[in-house]
Amino acid sequence: MAACDAAHLAECTIDLFQGPVLAPARATALGGAFAAYAEGVDAIAANAAAVAVRVPYSLAWADYDLTLGVSFPAAFRNTDFDNDGKVGFTYQNFFFYSFGAQLQLGAWGVGLLGDFQTYDLLSVKRAGDPQVSETLGKLHAVVGRSFFGGQLALGAGLRGVTFSINSQQNGVASTDLGMQSAAPQMGVQIRPDYFPWRLGATFRAPVEGRVDASPSVSGAPNALPFIRPAGVSLPWELELGAAIQLGPRPLNPQWLNPREEEARERKEIAADRAARRVAQDLELDAICDAGQRAERARGFAVQETSIRREEDGRFDETHKRLRAERRARYANWPRERITVLIELLISGKSADAIGLESYFSGQAALAQTTPTVDFRRSGENVSYSPRLGFEGEPVANWLQTRFGTYIEPSRLGTNPRQHFTFGFDMKLAPWSGFGLFGDQIWRIGGVADLAPRYQSFSVSLGAWH
Repeated sequence: MAACDAAHLAECTIDLFQGPVLAPARATALGGAFAAYAEGVDAIAANAAAVAVRVPYSLAWADYDLTLGVSFPAAFRNTDFDNDGKVGFTYQNFFFYSFGAQLQLGAWGVGLLGDFQTYDLLSVKRAGDPQVSETLGKLHAVVGRSFFGGQLALGAGLRGVTFSINSQQNGVASTDLGMQSAAPQMGVQIRPDYFPWRLGATFRAPVEGRVDASPSVSGAPNALPFIRPAGVSLPWELELGAAIQLGPRPLNPQWLNPREEEARERKEIAADRAARRVAQDLELDAICDAGQRAERARGFAVQETSIRREEDGRFDETHKRLRAERRARYANWPRERITVLIELLISGKSADAIGLESYFSGQAALAQTTPTVDFRRSGENVSYSPRLGFEGEPVANWLQTRFGTYIEPSRLGTNPRQHFTFGFDMKLAPWSGFGLFGDQIWRIGGVADLAPRYQSFSVSLGAWH
């Protein structure tokens, strides 16, 4: 086909491939190598099976995990975000936020994880200028189940994308471009009990959508003479990872299912109640007088209520004791370890596509009537991103550190770029959060991702484990 220049832009799609790792703090510090580890709601983006993986500190049959993050990454200004060899589009008023939740019931898990980024494409320099902003969102909705006591986890669901460019001028808002689409994804994790290694893999089908160029519901005309592409494409991805842990701390401790641990007590109580019921029925059947039988039945009811209260109290004590034993089991494991994670992320082609940053730069230039605009072709070849991460705890139960590196492929035909990542978590004091979090101990952390023409820094606050 013809080149993706301004004259043929309507025949091209936008390649939503993202080279730098933009992920939760732990995954970023490990160079993005997180598909094999795959624990917690934050890991859903790396492996669809993560929703069914029980973390070692999960003590209840019904458990949940939440995440919420907000950042203003000013470090993205004056960087070569798409790795085309030069400083590209200037991201103005960049705003990034993420959220997620997962619920686990025994071997089953369901979760939702999303992240959104918004920024201005054109700055307002004088009254009457249009304010143009972009919003790109990615959503993962998955369900999973573990088998063989948690040694195998499978997950599947949808990966969705929403993309829009909106304008506001003289108080009138309009939608210049919009797209929403979704495609399936599936993942697997293998973690044999007490072995020092894990394997993980996930496949995400390509998400492709046609652009909706209709005006907003207000019917307002578009604020800019926008050249709209044919569609938007997020390429297919295959993520393959492995993890190995050195040191005395177990990587894959067996998850103790509270329902199974409490099953013996439940069966004993149920058998005692059934036996009492049979004995009571036999005694009542032997009473001929209806009034005496009713009186005896009332006596049995009062007696049964008292006995069941004692049985429920005994079961509650058993439940608390077993939970305390599981908590002590986790707390008594040695902390010393070094975890090594390796990964390969393979991203598919995007046919007849241009890069997202190239589109933004060119569109902004067109809006300012720049005569020459270069829309760079993107995704003509399959991309490979090898990744490596190390995690340890140099000061036991106080400081965790992470190091990583990954190769960022170029979708534009230029040279790949190597990133180096660093991160830490430091233990803080316990705080109940005004009674909402019990005796939870908190942590503070930081992450850096450094590469030629690219720097990213962030801080985090969360629970210490």
